[in-house]
Amino acid sequence: MNGNANKDSESTTAFDPLIQTEKIAFDRGEMLACHECGRMNPPNRLKCIYCARDLEVRIADVTEIAPSFRKLENWERGFNVIFSGLIAGAVPDVAKIARLLSWETDDLAAIFAANVPFPLARVETEKEAVVLIEALALHKLICSTVSDAALAADKPPVRLGRVDFRDRRLALKAFNTGKLTEIEANDLVLIVPGILSMSKLDSLEKKGRRGKTKLIDESATTSDETLLDIYICDDPIGFRVHMAGFDFSCLGDEKGLLAVENLARLIGRLRECSPAARLVDSYTAMRPALGLVWEIESRKDTKGLQRAGFGKREFGNVSSTSNLIQFTKYSRLLWQIYEEKVPGSGFRVPS
Repeated sequence: MNGNANKDSESTTAFDPLIQTEKIAFDRGEMLACHECGRMNPPNRLKCIYCARDLEVRIADVTEIAPSFRKLENWERGFNVIFSGLIAGAVPDVAKIARLLSWETDDLAAIFAANVPFPLARVETEKEAVVLIEALALHKLICSTVSDAALAADKPPVRLGRVDFRDRRLALKAFNTGKLTEIEANDLVLIVPGILSMSKLDSLEKKGRRGKTKLIDESATTSDETLLDIYICDDPIGFRVHMAGFDFSCLGDEKGLLAVENLARLIGRLRECSPAARLVDSYTAMRPALGLVWEIESRKDTKGLQRAGFGKREFGNVSSTSNLIQFTKYSRLLWQIYEEKVPGSGFRVPS
């Protein structure tokens, strides 16, 4: 009985050119045995199908067929595979790399052309990140790993209410506490402008029978605000300037009527005072592609029963989105690379 079963199994997996145009199954010798449960697995998987333990994956197999990485929720802590550059003289096969990463070829080609540090994938374990980095190295990509814990996007930068320029020093005043932090001008190492985009959709729904709902009313609001993150030596948290609530009188006679213009002038003053600081203004251009790996935050909350006219009460909901966490991750990543906290990174933040 068992012998017949084995023969049947072998015959069903064998490649038959009369019924198949290409070989889609793995040979018995290509299968990987799980060290935990002993069962056989396809060679392109990183974890056992049956017990979810890590497998000893052959990198060559990973480059042929993309592993099935679980998509992480925004609140989960994972590991980010960061593109740092191309090996000198290398011409990457964009189509193969895109298939490995499950990207569109046009999006990936734009990343290579921009030549800026960029997250290519966010995976669950450090081993998954290492395997993917080794696979990408075969395609002449220089990549490294940065954990979500290192980016610490849940810890916002210190919001500033004012910056005073004092000869060769800077006085940074916290918006909420008024605490003053004085630094040497040369300690300012990185300046990262960005945009905070937020949207909110309020809706009223009428609950009907059998769980059906009917939309009664809705209103949408959106807002965009320019942000500025600045980092000093040995401080991964950094400082943040919001246009609202910031005292631009530190600009003196250069202060204008529009906050957007004043923020641009503030950047100019910071660069004059700290000429060694790097200005990296790539976030706006790279933002659409960033969303493929670091999705913007979205949430839906219920407001309970709301008035919907005289004597009527309907159920209210509010849906909101924000890219604040995404921008924080990006600016922290730039600081990590500038401070060479990323092992093996060959990238240097451009001036």
